[in-house]
Amino acid sequence: MSRDDESRRQTNQREKREAGDRSARVARQLMDISDSTFEKLDVDEDLREQITIARKIKPAIARRRAERTLAGYLRGVEMGDLQQRIANVETTGNADPRIFHAAERWRTRLIEEDKAAEEFPGGNVDPLPLLIKNARRERDTGKPPGAARALFRHVMSVLQSTKTS
Repeated sequence: MSRDDESRRQTNQREKREAGDRSARVARQLMDISDSTFEKLDVDEDLREQITIARKIKPAIARRRAERTLAGYLRGVEMGDLQQRIANVETTGNADPRIFHAAERWRTRLIEEDKAAEEFPGGNVDPLPLLIKNARRERDTGKPPGAARALFRHVMSVLQSTKTS
């Protein structure tokens, strides 16, 4: 039977089933992600508490029951946004891609422009001048980007700390 031939009741049942399947997949994903990824997720306290409770359960049968309970709780949450946050944290290590892109821009500016360090939100304090110097030397000599990565990590940590404060 195609979707066009469904009655309103069948359509409602299918939509409920699909929503349940989606929340079950996300619940399973939340229970299986690493602890470091979970800590970086930007979710409200009630949801974080529900996920933490479910993640603590280890016996298989009880874990499956906790997964279903979490899936039921997730039905009241915007699933698209939550899935996007999980994907962002898994790929970039940050729930907010805007901070990641801002860090990339700052790293480029800090390496390219002499005055950029004075405008940087964290200020021109240790270890920033040394990181910039090493990244510039690396760029000029054509070495692999280890110092530029270290500068990026520092910029990310400063931007994340300024976001939360």
